[in-house]
Amino acid sequence: MNDITINWKEYFDNGCKGEDMWGHYTTANGDLYVVADGASNHEYTKTGADVVRFVHDVLRESAADIKRTEELKKILYAINTISSKINKGAYAAIAGILVRGTTVFSFSAGDVAIIGKKANGQLIQVLPLDLNMGRAEAETLARAEIGSVVNDIEITKENVEQRINQYMHHGLSNAIGIGDTFFLHEKRFNVKDRSAVLIATDGITDPFMAPQKEAGKIPEPGAPKLYEIMNSSHNAQEAVDSLAAMIWDTQVKEKIRIKPDDRTGLFIYMDSPENEYITWIAGLFD
Repeated sequence: MNDITINWKEYFDNGCKGEDMWGHYTTANGDLYVVADGASNHEYTKTGADVVRFVHDVLRESAADIKRTEELKKILYAINTISSKINKGAYAAIAGILVRGTTVFSFSAGDVAIIGKKANGQLIQVLPLDLNMGRAEAETLARAEIGSVVNDIEITKENVEQRINQYMHHGLSNAIGIGDTFFLHEKRFNVKDRSAVLIATDGITDPFMAPQKEAGKIPEPGAPKLYEIMNSSHNAQEAVDSLAAMIWDTQVKEKIRIKPDDRTGLFIYMDSPENEYITWIAGLFD
């Protein structure tokens, strides 16, 4: 198989905080799919929504000139440098894939998940999530805030320990805009016929997948509903419809209240065009 056909569709519910973003961009050498989840303390005029809009604007304007993954990485690092100055306390988790034939370059920073479905139906988390901050870094950041007001509370020597703990248990210790420098997780892999990828914000993964910080196999008992969606859907539109029904069923029929949040997911299904014809021809002789 020298090439694949891509069928994709977005699930987008930005009605809670209005800080999610998704994008599909055509580069000079492949298709780029990105999801970002903005976050902020909402103290100032600008919020995480400004960061995700900035991400989208830059990628939209520069995508056509991206020829290699190194150029994409430079753009992402530049976005971080600038967005870290957009507004203190506003930032965005980000994840995406660049698909070139059967080769995929994946990247992430923060807690937007990239979940892959193998042809055999197994789910894997492609990259680790940045979920914790070490004590030393957290203490440095917190003590630098002494005298300032965060979420309507003044940080003092007396309550700085509480702020340190907030940083250490924060869901985003390495996201775009959180600092002048950041670390971009990346991985290259090849896809096969009947593979699929879901790029999803925590509004989708948190209610339906057990916490998993490390990349690797996702046990089916830890994500039964995501397994069901990915394996029962033949294309991206079916997956989006199934996700919408699952969220409705979970909140209403099962009487389980899901925490209000923005929910964004890109379902990307990958198939071999040759295999489609083989299946069609074989059906004539059944």
